[in-house]
Amino acid sequence: MIFKLFFLIILFSIPILPAAFAQDDAKEIIITEGLSIIPLSKTVYQHISDFTWEKGKVKCNGLLYINGNEGIICDTPTNDELSKHLLKWISENHPGVKIKALIVNHFHEDCLGGLGEFHRAGIKSYGHSLGPELMKMKNDSSEAPQNLFKTSLEIKVGNKKIINYYLGEAHTRDNIITWIPSEKTIFGGCMVKSMNADKGNLADANVKEWPNTIQKIKDTCPQAKLIIPGHGDAGGQELLDYTIQLFK
Repeated sequence: MIFKLFFLIILFSIPILPAAFAQDDAKEIIITEGLSIIPLSKTVYQHISDFTWEKGKVKCNGLLYINGNEGIICDTPTNDELSKHLLKWISENHPGVKIKALIVNHFHEDCLGGLGEFHRAGIKSYGHSLGPELMKMKNDSSEAPQNLFKTSLEIKVGNKKIINYYLGEAHTRDNIITWIPSEKTIFGGCMVKSMNADKGNLADANVKEWPNTIQKIKDTCPQAKLIIPGHGDAGGQELLDYTIQLFK
């Protein structure tokens, strides 16, 4: 009896540890109609905006990373008005944080539809060197990224670095990834598929090279634990594996 009482005292005195983070546990914050943000960690946020195309309405992802008093954003919300709301939300909820860069994942409108608003705010934009050329070929008169790179681009955010890599063709010829080593986080954009997603828009895709390019992501960033696709829920390495199998 004494032993049982002692066991119960020990059992109920053990602290209950919080469960491991999952996107389902994160609370989506509605900023305005058609725009929300999900905190994935203390420094990484997924912004989500509505986009209407020929097949209907789709939700598009971007990334916000904040370190100290600096931040970067991957992909704009899908238009100027929603981009203005995102920048306002950041200024109100993270006062003193300067957005150092806007990184365009690829040349499609769901990545850069709000680029004009970022430029008007004095935020520098970056993207792959093929992007403006591809926009011209499509007769797209939208604003293009100001600063271009071919293979990789490193940007310091506070005392941390992010690295943008071009690893090959997939969803488009110019699609890149953004790797944040300190957070073990990748923004993959539309070349990375969420679990159980279909192949999506293939109008500018290189389907043959797609799985090879995703394999290069795995090889380049094997430590990645959080991966944000262009549409759908964030996840881990299983998103890369699923995408490879989808296009094999």
